[in-house]
Amino acid sequence: MLVLVPLVAAMANHGRWEPQGDDALIELRAREVGTSRSPQVGQPSTSGSYGERAENVAHPGPLGFFVLAPGTRLLGPLTGTLLSTAAVSAASLLVVAWLLFRHLGPRGGSAGAVLGALAAFSAGAAGLVDPLSSNFGRLPLLAAAVGVWALLLGDLRVAPLVAACWTFAAQQHLSVLPAAAVLAAAGVAGIALALWQRRHTDRLPSLAWVGGALVVGLVLWSPVLAQEVSHDPGNLTALANYSGDSARVDLGPRSAASQVATVLGPRPFLGRSSPAGWDLVAHRSTAGVLATLAVVGAILVVGAWWRRGDRRFLAAVAMVGVLAVAGVVTGTNIPDSPEQGRINFFHWAFALSFFQLLIFGWLLARLAPIVAPRLTHGRRTTAAVVAGVVVLGVAVTPLVVDRRSDRLIQPIAAPVVAELLDQLRAAPELGAIDAPVLVLVNGDDRYIQVGDTVGTRLAIEGRDIVFPERSKGFVHPSRLVDPCAIDHVLIVSLILGDVTEPEGVEIARVDGSPGLDRDALARLEEQAAAEPVVMGDDLEAALNALPGKQGGLIGATIAFRLGSKTQQLLMVRDTLELIIDHPPEAPALDRGDLIALRDSLPEGPWSVVATEITAHLLGPDQLAESRPASATC
Repeated sequence: MLVLVPLVAAMANHGRWEPQGDDALIELRAREVGTSRSPQVGQPSTSGSYGERAENVAHPGPLGFFVLAPGTRLLGPLTGTLLSTAAVSAASLLVVAWLLFRHLGPRGGSAGAVLGALAAFSAGAAGLVDPLSSNFGRLPLLAAAVGVWALLLGDLRVAPLVAACWTFAAQQHLSVLPAAAVLAAAGVAGIALALWQRRHTDRLPSLAWVGGALVVGLVLWSPVLAQEVSHDPGNLTALANYSGDSARVDLGPRSAASQVATVLGPRPFLGRSSPAGWDLVAHRSTAGVLATLAVVGAILVVGAWWRRGDRRFLAAVAMVGVLAVAGVVTGTNIPDSPEQGRINFFHWAFALSFFQLLIFGWLLARLAPIVAPRLTHGRRTTAAVVAGVVVLGVAVTPLVVDRRSDRLIQPIAAPVVAELLDQLRAAPELGAIDAPVLVLVNGDDRYIQVGDTVGTRLAIEGRDIVFPERSKGFVHPSRLVDPCAIDHVLIVSLILGDVTEPEGVEIARVDGSPGLDRDALARLEEQAAAEPVVMGDDLEAALNALPGKQGGLIGATIAFRLGSKTQQLLMVRDTLELIIDHPPEAPALDRGDLIALRDSLPEGPWSVVATEITAHLLGPDQLAESRPASATC
């Protein structure tokens, strides 16, 4: 039944999502697996934005591309991607439940199913099927953590499976590496302890399983090792240099300790609906952090002393300590930037909360017959039925509840992108070009990447599409081109605010926001330009109540952009909701217009990035005229 949870998540997002931006580039790389362009490392990170080293380090490995490759080729970009990511989530949940069943019996397996389902609930349906590298490793890391617990019990037969789960999680994203390193150390310690405790005659069969794990790891890391040897510097070397960059500004150990305390209590992390990174980095008093850690620590110590004869329980307590250290190491190194608001940087929190709740449930189950002698542990079938009800409830949640975390959010509604691509495919001017075409974007494309979306889809369909140098790392080097060496450019324009259309032959034009109340937006622009921005006490209080530094970032955006960039500001759904509930003192914005604008925003995207999207084709003559005199072409 656990398999239903990610499968329903895929079904809930089918039809309203398609690969865009990073997801589209990931699909392109997945389709290149096994070819001369087969990827050896992951997608580029944003590490160049932090510290003194401007070059972006790639995420560790390409295993995510390899897993996506069969599905995207056989079933296409939509169904193939969603089912492939759902399969990874389903496999991870099954591993978690099976390992607990293996060592704790049917009731333990039921507990694993319940806790795994709660992890899926907190991740949201979108978190179970999103192929983005920062998201993909969440449940595999949880499976690896439960696998390390099994290794601490001396179960070396699962070592190859643990190696596979750990490798997949570690290769996905830089933010996973600190927690993965701590887990690896604990796993190695568990293996060493198990081998030391075995009799000499029993060590050889055990070493075979350890050897199997090493082989699995070597095979799965072989592309990364090959890239390290063949490039100067290799990505692993670049990663080590980035880790040692003293100019980076990170959250630090004080914030990390607060993050761990937030996960541990008093409100359980697993089972929360749509948690965000801002929830974990929100400031907590030192006294509150210390009190939480002291209370939880005392419960674990007393429980460990009481259950000191049960190695399984002691290993679970040890895993809380291991994962708390993993949380501190990871949380310390998260950049002090808007990235801290992403829950994808806190995968360790799911595993830490998993073991905390497992231990607390374990203790309650053992205490219940003592406190109330008439109580028993119940039948195994009862535990299975309860687990089934919880799992089924989590599975159907995205079908009956409207949560943002259940929807894969995209910058442009999928039907708009589909219409744009249909017009491009039908354009005879584009079809007549028998030469490379460079796709560029006119407008603010930083977080939209419509050029990547269009370029990758046309390239996958067989057109000779090339990418600018700034796409280095996102595509194979053979797809990169110097703009001065190209004769045909496809310019996609995101019309919003003062963006104007370029010269050239128009071959596509679509409504970027069907149904948008443009009259209400025009009136709000006039109102916003009438007088300077004055926040007022109500809006200031609402901003201060937001977790972490979120309020400061949003407040600065409102102050600087409300009067001059009204369209861009009010088209962000969360900001618009905030202004409706807590209007600024000045300028005076009509509440009816604000509500009308909000109600007309397209379903799905978190903001409107263009009122219209156009595509123009520029040939050699037009390119020569459009290049500035200073161009060195």
